[in-house]
Amino acid sequence: MVILRFLLLFFNVAVVTFLIYRMFGVIKQPLPATKKVPIIGTGIFLLIVPFAFVFRMIPLSPMYLLVYPVAVSLFIYLIREEQSTID
Repeated sequence: MVILRFLLLFFNVAVVTFLIYRMFGVIKQPLPATKKVPIIGTGIFLLIVPFAFVFRMIPLSPMYLLVYPVAVSLFIYLIREEQSTID
């Protein structure tokens, strides 16, 4: 269980770093505010979730392990779709 917790912690660190990188990219893009606000709000929510896991507000469960990666991938897809409409 300890090894799983460390692997999950390392995964969360990588995801948080990537989310911050992508959110800064969205902030720099010339998007209207009506498109930026939901993307940034969703990104901030996805950044808070790993911290809730670390501070044990959200217990380690199979649901977290399945839903969080899907939510992050959908967020990245949303960002890429917005970038493709600009180009």
